[in-house]
Amino acid sequence: MVTSITSLLLRSSRKHLLLAVTLCACAALQAQTVRCNVTLNTQKVQNTNRTLFETLKTEITNFVNNRAWTNHTYQQFERIECNFIITLNEQAGEDEFKGTLQIQAQRPVYGSIYSSPTINTIDNNFEFSYKENEVLDFSENTHSSNLTSMLAYWVYVVVGLDYDTFSANGGTEWFRKAERIAQNAQSETRSGWSSSSGLNHRNRYWLTENILGSKYTRERQAYYTYHRLGLDMMSDKPEEGRRQVMLALQEMQKLYKEKPDNTLYFYTIFFDTKADEIANIFSEATPAEKQAAYQLLSAINNTNDPKYKKLK
Repeated sequence: MVTSITSLLLRSSRKHLLLAVTLCACAALQAQTVRCNVTLNTQKVQNTNRTLFETLKTEITNFVNNRAWTNHTYQQFERIECNFIITLNEQAGEDEFKGTLQIQAQRPVYGSIYSSPTINTIDNNFEFSYKENEVLDFSENTHSSNLTSMLAYWVYVVVGLDYDTFSANGGTEWFRKAERIAQNAQSETRSGWSSSSGLNHRNRYWLTENILGSKYTRERQAYYTYHRLGLDMMSDKPEEGRRQVMLALQEMQKLYKEKPDNTLYFYTIFFDTKADEIANIFSEATPAEKQAAYQLLSAINNTNDPKYKKLK
């Protein structure tokens, strides 16, 4: 990140200020319908019918962006910003495709032009069928299309995380919807839904299991403390903001020490999403704060240790 987080946080943005004030004043307006940029990479698929992929991208874009995923009133600038990056690796049949879906989302930070990432992860079990000009449809109560179930699942996770950053445990309603989608898909033969599929149980079943499980209460509190009490404070009180971020990381440390299961999928997503940002936040702290942050982070998130070394 070329520009420091602190300098971005100190540069006022009326749009984000208005959003934060609105979110603080009225809980019912906290989560927004998404504004999702859909990318479809088909270079690995040897299919001469490029029109099929054009219509697929259009249908996915319309499905994600045009549905009312919440029943709340919102304005255009309040919509959640996210990216769905789809890479097709194989065409297994005439209408069958296999690939990956990268999910990225962010939320604005109070009084700044900076947006903080809330999720950045890859679903490696993105398998579906699609026929040219097929209209994508979806119901929360049944599993009829693996494609729309996967898309809806991840939209609800994105919305739920956004809620959690503005209100403690505020995203439960949307995580429950994602969980219901996963439950409805248990008879699906394609990978990603069952408790045993995927490497190290990193799949859609275990993610909502983690998020909604009592063992991960600390992490959901950490999401709120980190964003609402930490980042949103930094434009006015950067030292207090960093202190709150450290408190959030200490909650994650307690979770790590408890080791609630052998997957830690939700935990891993947090640090894979936040590692660069955390390193930048503490890069402008005092030497003692830097050292304390590095010692904590290197102990509980060794995978991203190269990103934290700047704090040594």
